Amino acid sequence: MKNPVPQAASLLLEKLMLLVHIRPLTAGSGGETPPPAPGYYDTSCFKRGDLLEVPRTLFIHFGIYLGENRVAHLMPDILPSITGDQRQIQQVVTNKRLILGVIARTASVRVDTVEDFAYGGSILVNHMDRLFEDQVLGSEEAARRAEKLVGATAYSLLWNNCEHFVTYCRYGAPVSFQTDKFCETVKMIIRDQRSVLASVLVGLASIVCLAVADMHEENKAAANGCGKIRSGAQNGAALLALMEKTGYSMVQQNGQRKFGGPPPGWEGPPPPRGCEVFVGKIPRDMYEDELVPVFERAGKIYELRLMMEFSGENRGYAFVMYTTKEEAQLAIKILNNYEIRPGKFIGVCVSLDNCRLFIGAIPKDKKKEEILNEMKKVTEGVVDVIVYPNATDKTKNRGFAFVEYESHRAAAMARRRLIPGTFQPWGHTIQVDWADPEKVVDDETMQRVKVLYVRNLMISTTEDKIKAEFNKFKPGVVERVKKLRDYAFVHFFHREDAVAAMSIMNGKCIDGASIEVTLAKPVNKESSWKPHFNGQISPSSENLLGFPNKEDGTQKSLGKPASLSVRLNGQHSPSPPEVERSTYPIFPGIKLSPISMYSLKLSHFSSAVMHLDYFCHKNSWAPPEYCLYSTTSQDGKTLLVYKVFISSIADDSQSYFMPEKLCTTVEDAKELAAQFTLLHLAPEQAYITLLSLNAAWWDSKANCTPYLV
Repeated sequence: MKNPVPQAASLLLEKLMLLVHIRPLTAGSGGETPPPAPGYYDTSCFKRGDLLEVPRTLFIHFGIYLGENRVAHLMPDILPSITGDQRQIQQVVTNKRLILGVIARTASVRVDTVEDFAYGGSILVNHMDRLFEDQVLGSEEAARRAEKLVGATAYSLLWNNCEHFVTYCRYGAPVSFQTDKFCETVKMIIRDQRSVLASVLVGLASIVCLAVADMHEENKAAANGCGKIRSGAQNGAALLALMEKTGYSMVQQNGQRKFGGPPPGWEGPPPPRGCEVFVGKIPRDMYEDELVPVFERAGKIYELRLMMEFSGENRGYAFVMYTTKEEAQLAIKILNNYEIRPGKFIGVCVSLDNCRLFIGAIPKDKKKEEILNEMKKVTEGVVDVIVYPNATDKTKNRGFAFVEYESHRAAAMARRRLIPGTFQPWGHTIQVDWADPEKVVDDETMQRVKVLYVRNLMISTTEDKIKAEFNKFKPGVVERVKKLRDYAFVHFFHREDAVAAMSIMNGKCIDGASIEVTLAKPVNKESSWKPHFNGQISPSSENLLGFPNKEDGTQKSLGKPASLSVRLNGQHSPSPPEVERSTYPIFPGIKLSPISMYSLKLSHFSSAVMHLDYFCHKNSWAPPEYCLYSTTSQDGKTLLVYKVFISSIADDSQSYFMPEKLCTTVEDAKELAAQFTLLHLAPEQAYITLLSLNAAWWDSKANCTPYLV
């Protein structure tokens, strides 16, 4: 029989929390003390993202200042779980709503005025920063996190109270020092024999509260038709039983719960790359006690990381690392599209760590060594810096670089350290993001590649010149050359000639520029993978939204016609899954928040026009300007073409970008011009990504007509 003491202690602490939140009543009136009038507090000293503390009788209440006299804070509240009327919910939380919220373990992150938040108490600003010296996030990031969490959530004194909320927003890790201190105090009280009677009385009260809470959960489950819902105590008991059975440890930090890593008795380094799988479409109320037995079928689990919401639910995905690559491959084979619950199918595929960051807005006169030294000063684990020379002036860089780290963790910590506004190398505000990962192509595929990727070419260098240079060591071996701005793809008839040319030509000078030559990585199914989940590589989200249907075994269409295959390196490659383009209803009372398009991920954009705008912003360039031109075809049709101007990079050699085809519609002409511009600005990875974005453009002849320059 399980020991009930931990569960009872947890419940006891939650019920004692009622005493903390109940507001004092006015003498003789029986009503609640009204909040101070507006203007009672001077908000001019508060900044957006500040952490506000209001000391109360026993505990401290916390909130995040959002500006304009608004504070986001977490409070127990029963109302969001029983009504969607935002006018009622937004009213000041009464003691009755608060008490029922604690009993039912429901709360809400709400936005109130400073007066309603503080309720007459004194306010401390950023008092906890001294405890998190190296972990303070930017003020805007703290406010953004708080705004994102506004709405109903679960409540728990131990795991999800107002202090957990603000420490997650401002420091990146949900912790509660006052809860820890309170727990220690309760332990001392329980040990004190003089307080036995008080403990018994409070224990009896907690039993009554437990009965009420259980009745509420059962009624709620019955109303939803989903049967009995496991309580927090039951979840905790199940996880404890799993740890006792397996001997694995379990730790929750930074938004994820780690099971194992390493497992009991493990000796030596962690498993190599390729041993981890990504798991998507996990039911939000499923946890390790159900997941571990399923994934143990494929082999020994080294580590399982379940991504967690602030509310205590999982985020619908996890990463499972096995001890060998063979076990990981077996997991993909037997568990992909596995029915983990009736009607619920999970997706499983290989996962790789991203160890590379993109650093934008770098001064163009900085050399590789200078950038490398600067990155090593402020971040740890730097392995290398990749800098591309300017297309027209080889003595300058392109304004961005890629920084390679020894591990994904080192890259993640560096990304947090380099948040814009907190670090300004050379007096410049830089842009930091996860870099598109290097494509992983299996050895068998690479053994068939007969195309070379050549970069660092001069703009003036022609395709004929490149072909002639690569034919020098053995005439007639080059099939064709495709040059794009300052890089090119050289296609050979035979692979052995391509490999020989690579070793001979790498580092050679063509028109005064020292070139770099490598084998090109072909487009394949893996090319649709993008960085997600804090740099962890997983299939694009549309894959997880459209796994094969169990009934007919086919992929469901998401509202866009299938594109044609891409032809690259002389071979046809399957097109990537289409981006989900669906509409959803706007329900009454739904909260809409203003957002900048530049805060979104590339996966939110489905056109080259938007990709180009995003690309220019990421490099701190001026937005692209489109100028429309027209001509008349022989049969009298009006044909259109756009010239694209980007003032930030204009030079004598190329002041604009214009495709070599005319279109019959304005929309097609603009999209084609944006695609053409991207192909001439981006390196190899952007070239392949763009081809995958809309392959049908390059095979379609219906709406575009070539013209003579």
